Amino acid sequence: MALSYTLRCVECGKVFDDIDKGFLLDCDEKHCSAMLQADYSVDGFEPVTSVKGIYRYQNWLPIRKTFERSPETIVFQNETISEKLGLENLYFAFNGYWPERNAGMPTASFKELEAASVLARLPETEERSIVISSAGNTGRAFLEYGSQFKINTMVVVPEFALPQMWTTIPKADCVKLVVLKDADYFDAIQLANHICELEPFFPEGGAKNVARRDGMGTVMLAGTEAINAIPDHYFQAVGSGTGAIAAWEMAWRLITDGQFGQHLPRLHLSQAESFTIMADAWAKQSRTLPEIPEEEARAAARKAYSPVLSNRKPPYGPTGGLFDALAESLGLFYVPTDEQAKRAGELFQDLEGIDLDKAAEVCLASLFNAVAEKTINPKDNILVNLTGGGALRAKADGKTIPATPDFYFTKEQDNMDDIKAILGS
Repeated sequence: MALSYTLRCVECGKVFDDIDKGFLLDCDEKHCSAMLQADYSVDGFEPVTSVKGIYRYQNWLPIRKTFERSPETIVFQNETISEKLGLENLYFAFNGYWPERNAGMPTASFKELEAASVLARLPETEERSIVISSAGNTGRAFLEYGSQFKINTMVVVPEFALPQMWTTIPKADCVKLVVLKDADYFDAIQLANHICELEPFFPEGGAKNVARRDGMGTVMLAGTEAINAIPDHYFQAVGSGTGAIAAWEMAWRLITDGQFGQHLPRLHLSQAESFTIMADAWAKQSRTLPEIPEEEARAAARKAYSPVLSNRKPPYGPTGGLFDALAESLGLFYVPTDEQAKRAGELFQDLEGIDLDKAAEVCLASLFNAVAEKTINPKDNILVNLTGGGALRAKADGKTIPATPDFYFTKEQDNMDDIKAILGS
């Protein structure tokens, strides 16, 4: 597949061709931290109608190939919840495993959209191992896709995320799982960065990877197609905020296209109550995140209702990051209580018969809070990104295989000598 995109720095406007080794993640000019965005040769919204799932939107994905497996966001309405909240045009974008609705993301998370896009961006000549840090869902998706398509992959997670590391197919020999003891997500990110200083490893890049963002941005495309309009409001729980940045970027492409309206959706974002650094910064309209002592941050992450919502160094402040997305969309942040999130998840399961990921429960609770606070018009088009669901169902159906770690580290071993010794590099 010929490249159909270029990369543009949102700070200085410099345009790059993608590289043929690893990923281009940063602008090479000396200026403040800023995102690269993908510009596509196909300007208009032209889904490939013969294809289902994420690759339906391949004209707006920075990819070099497609895989046989194409995860699909399922958009639907629930009359009971709509009536309960008094909302006329409420749509749920479900990302997970739900056989009755033909929701076929067996790792039960929208992070499959990341994996299917990021790994499809890899050059065919790339033989090194891509390194991904995760607090749960992202790692699971990359373990799954790396195993299925035999791509050299290393996933680095804090130990608390180990129960979330499972696949639906046997983990391939070319896929490695690294566990960091007594650590949080940011510690795992640091270890992954240090591993990438060695051969034969290179970084996936997190929020800086345009394929990660545009893969998740297909939720906005699926929602817009279902509604037949750009939604007026977009709800999501956030840990790094990458998915919300992705929705904002994709909405701008839709506005440029013009078929579905000229308005930017208002972002309604949420964090769990024990870990609220982005919500706190936005409440002060600050581009700078509050400083939190490391041990205090780790303790807060351990207490978080959803640990995946606990990144203490998210892409909030860079040009083109979450602050800009919130500012342009007149965004709002919510902090539901753990009890509110739990009740929201229980209500959804009672009505729909499927379990939600805890982050999705936080998101659903924020919708209830938005209605109570009257921050949305009952007649507006509302898209709620349920970022994960069906994990309990997948386990009950016998679909899951626990992933066995290949390497363990302590935080004290996060130095180049120990990393080389443990990995044998």
